[in-house]
Amino acid sequence: MSHSAVSPRNVLFLLASSREGGNAEQLARKAAEALPPGTLTDWLRLEDSLVEPFRDLRHAPGGYSRPPPPELRALAERTLAADEVVIVAPVYWYNLPSTALAYLEHWSWWMRVPELRFAERMRGKVLSLVTAHSSEEDDSVANPSLMSLQMSADYLEMRWRGGLIGHGNRPGEVLQDTRALSAAREFLVRPLPVVKGEAA
Repeated sequence: MSHSAVSPRNVLFLLASSREGGNAEQLARKAAEALPPGTLTDWLRLEDSLVEPFRDLRHAPGGYSRPPPPELRALAERTLAADEVVIVAPVYWYNLPSTALAYLEHWSWWMRVPELRFAERMRGKVLSLVTAHSSEEDDSVANPSLMSLQMSADYLEMRWRGGLIGHGNRPGEVLQDTRALSAAREFLVRPLPVVKGEAA
């Protein structure tokens, strides 16, 4: 479900870094500055909402009969309210930070809460990544994160915007990455590729 002509676009930024104000977050905020007036932006630090680890209960007696705790239920509802979910996550050991992975794991729980209709309502939303890494030139270190999110988007029939990648080690260094700043100005406003069957 995407935003309509009468509803303002709602973009949810999920901050997955263990450090506040890091390079990925600063790059995401630069990208958000280019959003059109009237766009709703929601910023949430994942570690504040992930109050318990995900447990795979698909084959356990009773399965997911217990409802999610209030913090996780609120995170699910904010996810479902968004037109686009932007994972804001630096590269940690060539992958997503643990909070971002835990967030994705909880999708398995939310998909089994009937009243959420999670998989149905996620279909057609947009998923994207804003990331930063300390490698000087080699953006391939971000590939595992990009592939993980793209495949997750494909699984739920979401639309994949792609990734915005910046360079920086100490907080603020990404603001010296002129290539990333230029890309940030159009990342969230560029048209998405047309999905097969949409242009009929």
